[in-house]
Amino acid sequence: MKTIAVRIGVVLFAVTAAIVTFGTGTSAAKDPYIGRTYADASAKISDHGGTPSISTVVGTEFPTDQCIVTSWRAPSYDKSDNFDHPSKLFLLSLNCSAKLAHAGRPGNSLASPEGRVEKVVEDRAERYNGKPTRCEKNLDSCRKFCEKHAGLCSDEVMALF
Repeated sequence: MKTIAVRIGVVLFAVTAAIVTFGTGTSAAKDPYIGRTYADASAKISDHGGTPSISTVVGTEFPTDQCIVTSWRAPSYDKSDNFDHPSKLFLLSLNCSAKLAHAGRPGNSLASPEGRVEKVVEDRAERYNGKPTRCEKNLDSCRKFCEKHAGLCSDEVMALF
C-alpha cells in the first residue's frame, strides 16, 4: 500500500513540475498585439473598429510608435458612471526601453530571454558592419536582416543593396 502511495506522489509531483515548467498551453505568441510596435498594434485595432489607448509606458528611449506592446486589456468601469466611453476601447501597456541595456541606456537585461535574443541580433549586425564583405557572400539574407532590424546595419552595408 505504501508503494502505491509513493508512486502516486511521484506522478503528481512530475505532473505539477511539468505544468509549472511548461505552463498550461496558452501562449503570448498567438496574441495579436503583444510584441508588436504601438504603430502596428494600433493600426490593427483601428482596422477592426477598435480604439487604441495607452494605459502605461515604461522607458523613454523610443518614440511612441516604436514602443513595444507588452500587454493589453479592455477597460473595466461601471456602466453607470455617466461618462461617454468609446466602444471597443483597448488599453495598451508599452515598453519604450531599448531591446538590450547598454551603459547609460536602460533596456532588457542580457540575462532575460529578450535580452539574449537582442544580443544575438546586435552581434550579427556588428559582424556585418565590421566586415561588409560578409554580406556579399549571401546578399539576400543580409538584406532581409538589415530590413528587419532597421538602424543596426551601417551605411556601408546598406550600400550593397
